Amino acid sequence: MREPRAYQSASDLTAMLEVLQAGRRADNGSYYIHCGDLKWWLYYPPLEGDYWKDIFLWDDPDQPGRLLGWALVNSNWVGFDVYIQPGLRGSAIAVGMYDWTEQKAVQIARETGKKTVYTLWIRHDDEVLSDYFKIRGYQLSRGMVHLARNLNETISIQQPDEAVELRSCRGIPEVVSRATAQYGAFASPAPFERYLQRFEAFMHSPAYYCDLDIVAVTADGRIGAFCLVWLDPVNGVGLFEPVGTHPDFQRQGLGKAVMMEGIRRMQVRGMKQAIVSTYEDNDPALRLYETLGFRQVARLGTYEKDV
Repeated sequence: MREPRAYQSASDLTAMLEVLQAGRRADNGSYYIHCGDLKWWLYYPPLEGDYWKDIFLWDDPDQPGRLLGWALVNSNWVGFDVYIQPGLRGSAIAVGMYDWTEQKAVQIARETGKKTVYTLWIRHDDEVLSDYFKIRGYQLSRGMVHLARNLNETISIQQPDEAVELRSCRGIPEVVSRATAQYGAFASPAPFERYLQRFEAFMHSPAYYCDLDIVAVTADGRIGAFCLVWLDPVNGVGLFEPVGTHPDFQRQGLGKAVMMEGIRRMQVRGMKQAIVSTYEDNDPALRLYETLGFRQVARLGTYEKDV
C-alpha cells in the first residue's frame, strides 16, 4: 500500500465529501459519517488544535481528483477514522489503509505518552470491520446510537411559549448569546473567551449558514436552545449536529421546538430523511428524539486498544 499524502486544498475536501456520500449511498454494512459531521469537525475544531494537519489521502491512480480513501488521525486524542470507496470494502487495499492508519496512531501515541488508541463509528453489525479490530486486540467500549426518521409527512411546529421566538441565528451580531447557550448546554470546562473565539471563527467559515442555525430566543433575548442542520443533497439526508438547551431553559420544550423547525427546513430543501446520533447512555436525548419520530437504525461502537 502506497503512502498517503497530506491535505492540500479545497478540492481535497470535495473529494473527501464525495467518498462519504458514496458510502452512504451504497449502504453496504459499513457506517459513513454525514458530510456535515466532517465539516463540523474541521471548521469547529477542538480547542487543542485543528484537524487539517491530521488528514491523509490516498489518490485514485486511475481517476485524477478521486480518492480511494482518506484517514484522519487526531494527534491529541489519538483517535482515528478511515473512510474508503465503498467498492473497496473488505479488499486488500482497504486493509492496507487501515493498517497504515493504525500504525500512524500507535506511533503518535508512543511519541506523546498516550496509553490508548481508538476508532469510532463502527457499526456493531459490521462484520468486516468488527473482525478487523478484534483480531488486532481492540475492545469494544462506549458507543453511539444512530437514529433516523423519514420526512414524508407534514410537520406542525408547536410553539413552546408565546414569549419564545423560533428563528435563524443572526450570526456574528449574536455570537456571544449563541456561544453562551452552547457553552452552558454542554458544560464546557474551557475558558469562555476561548470558546467564544472558536465559535466566532466557525461563523466566519464557509461551512456556516445562519438559516441552518436554528435558535429559540426567550423574552429577555437569551438563546435558550439551538440546533445546527447540515444537508447532503446527493443522498437527500439532513443531519442534526449539535442540538442543545441551556440549563436555565431545560424541560420547557425548547429543544423539541428547534428540532421540529429544523425538520421543516430540511423538507423545504428537499431532504427525504433526517438523522441524529447520541451516546448510547444519553437517555434524555434518546427520549427527545423518539418523541420527534426518530427510530434507532444502528448502534455504533468505539474500539480501543492499549498500546
